[in-house]
Formats: sequence, C-alpha cells, structure tokens
Amino acid sequence: MGTIFTLDADTIQGPKYKAVIEMLREKIATGELAVGDKLPPVRDLAWDLGMTPGTVARAYQDATSQGLLEATVGRGTFVKGHKEVSELPSSFYIEDEHGMINLRNSNTVNVGQGVEIGQAMIRVAQSESQNYIFYPGYEGRHKIYPYLAKWMENAQLDVDPETIVMTHGGQHAISLALQAILGGSKGSVAIDALAYPGIRYAVEAQAVDLRGIEIDEFGMIPSALERECKKGGLRIIFTSANVLNPSTGTMPLQRRIEIAKLAQKYDLQIIEDDCWGIGKSDITGFHSICPERAWYITSITKNVSAGLRFGWLVCPKDHLKAARRAMRINSFGVSRAVSDCVLELMKSGDAFSIRDRVQTAVNTEVSQAVNILGKWDIAFRKDVPFIWLRLPTGWRASAFASACERAGISIRPADEFSLKDAAVPNAIRISLNNNIPNDQFMSALRKISDLLDNPPAVGEG
Repeated sequence: MGTIFTLDADTIQGPKYKAVIEMLREKIATGELAVGDKLPPVRDLAWDLGMTPGTVARAYQDATSQGLLEATVGRGTFVKGHKEVSELPSSFYIEDEHGMINLRNSNTVNVGQGVEIGQAMIRVAQSESQNYIFYPGYEGRHKIYPYLAKWMENAQLDVDPETIVMTHGGQHAISLALQAILGGSKGSVAIDALAYPGIRYAVEAQAVDLRGIEIDEFGMIPSALERECKKGGLRIIFTSANVLNPSTGTMPLQRRIEIAKLAQKYDLQIIEDDCWGIGKSDITGFHSICPERAWYITSITKNVSAGLRFGWLVCPKDHLKAARRAMRINSFGVSRAVSDCVLELMKSGDAFSIRDRVQTAVNTEVSQAVNILGKWDIAFRKDVPFIWLRLPTGWRASAFASACERAGISIRPADEFSLKDAAVPNAIRISLNNNIPNDQFMSALRKISDLLDNPPAVGEG
C-alpha cells in the first residue's frame, strides 16, 4: 500500500485516538487510502505513530462505528467497502481489542462443538420454526427444565425444575436476581473484596451500595461479613463459592454453613454465581444448605457456547413469582430459537459431551501453563481456565501489565478485580481459554515467564 502514517504528538490537542481518526479520514478523502485498503495491525501503526496500542485500537474501533472502517474477524481492518473475503475456517483465533495475544478475557474452548450446535439448529428449524412467530411461552412450560436440573447434578444440586427461570446468560441472571430481591428498594450487597468486574457492574446498575468483605484464599471471611451485618442495611450476600474469580479457590463446606447461618440471623438472601463451574463440584452449595434464601446462577457460556447467550436462575420458591415477573418486564422471555437449540443439545446428549471435552481441553491448557509458570507463585485448578499469579519482588501489577502489552500480550491486573478503596494484591490473572494456536500460546507464556525473571531496575517499574 505504501501509505505513510505520521502524527506530530506535540501538536495534538484533545484525545490522541481522535487525532488518529482524523488522520485516517483525511487520507481517505485525498485518495491516499482507497476503499478496500487494509490498514496496518494495531501494534505496527502504534509504533509508527509513537502511541500505545490501546490508543490506536480505540481509534480503529470508533472509526469502525462511524462507518469509516470495517473490521473483519481473523483478516484485519479495511477502509469501508472492501470486497467480502472468502469464508473463514471453522477454527480461528480472535485477537483482543488491542490486537495482541489475548490472555486477558475468557471464552469458550473450541472443541469442535460448532458442528453439533449447527446440527441442533437444523433439527430445531425443521421441527419448531412454525412456533417462532409467537412470543416465548410462560416460564415453567418449556420442556427444557428437567434437562437443566440434570445439568446441575454436576454441581451437587438436586433442583426442582419448577424453580428455574431461563435467562440471557449468567450476567442477565445476576440482574434478575437483584431486581427480584430488592424490588426497587434500597439496600446493600456484600461481595468479595476481590471480585470479577461484571458482577460489580450488575450490582451497581441496581443503584445499590457494594460493601467489599475481607477475603482469604477460601473467599469471604465470616467474621468480616458479620461486622458488616452489624452495621445494618445489608440485604444480599453475593458469592462465587465453587470457583473464586480471580483467585481460583473454593469455599469449604464449613465456611458455607457459617455464612448461611449469618444470612439466616440477619435475614439476608444469598446469590451464588457458578458460571465458572466447568468441572464437577464435590461440595454442597448454598441451595442445599439454605434453600429458602439461596439463589443459584449458572450458564453454558464457559462449557458449551458463549454465543448462544443462555443461562438460568434457580430461585427460592417464595421468590419465584418475583423473578418471573422481573424476567417478563426485562425481555418477556428467552428467544424460542435459543432455548429450543439448547434443549436439543441437552436432549441429544451433545451438550454433556461438549462439556466433558471442554473440561479435558482446559486440563491440557492448565497443565501447559503450569509447566511454564510453575516456578512462580501461582494458584490454579485443573478445571478452571485461568491462573492467578502473585508477582515477585520488583514488579507491580500495573507495570507488569504494561510490559506484557509491549511484548504483544494482554493480561488482567489485580486492580481490575478490586473494589474502590480496597487493598489491591500485587497479582495478575492469566486466562487460558481463548483458542490461541498452541505455538503462540506457549510462546506468550514463555514471554511472561521471561518478564517475571527480569523486573525493571529500581525506579523504572
């Protein structure tokens, strides 16, 4: 293409990413960039312009939203209007938003389930499509509920199918539970001081207060929780007891019992998010310990398909009507096509087979990561597709994340999991399930290990 990209950083006024967009717009207007021209990768253009990859990635994203550019998965970014490329292969790797090796976000491991999902869609289209002119049916009438109950046996749950509400994924289930419990009233939610950001966003969207509770390797500490309970105003305890994210831990049974007793003493509801539960659980959950006040959330996102956006919420019987009402107010119901497809996958046994294969693939990914990073202070589990790495002396999490970015790798530093004003551990989370070609995956892990071996000089980190 031969296009020269330059910007004088000293003369830029306002956000740098907007200056990049204007530069692209000018080159298109003058014909220096023609329709169909492919733009440089994010990292290459960032180098040319003396900017961070994040700045250029933001410019590409906004220019695409404005119709200036067009991003094609697996192929790159083009000036809007290029000819369609040939069909993508069935398995491909999607770079993260900065155009780097993505060890930051999570996905569903590709174990070939696309074939089974496609076949399920065909069978559903042949047998059920005549129903798709109608709204979703009332909650409780779909044939899928007994299969969802069977699915949860993997988590040691014996669930009445009539207490299940289908949702648009786990995140949606969190919002529904909060709405059903709070009903628009005030109150606070107790949550682990270190928790996944998506949980916080859902809670904050309900305009209620978050109270971070001190944790250890086993999650929320009961004595710390009771101190908050005594202050008054708490309505809900939120936990991910089976898979603590980001630390990979598991809350032991005795601690669950202690927390359940506190919930009973102070009349609190417990929301348990188990969307990361790929492997089998051997510990009884809150739904079994205190069913009258326990809400259980799961989905098929991490173990079958993220794209189908299907999850469900198990409610206490006395709150079922409120949960169903919240669902109908929010979206009237889950798409018939989606719920029928998931039913077909479960009825055929394919969903269970996919989950087993995903578990095997996760085991392999974790083993590979531990072989390379095992000499460092890491926490991991064979059934959890991420690693929690406590950084050695000489590194700070923010500086290490920047160093990884310069090496073409994106990871997630601990401060993104910490509540406001809470203590931030000096650690990072490394996701392993982004379907990265194995040679690139192993190379990225080795680069991380090399960086850990070479902390910056004093004053540079």
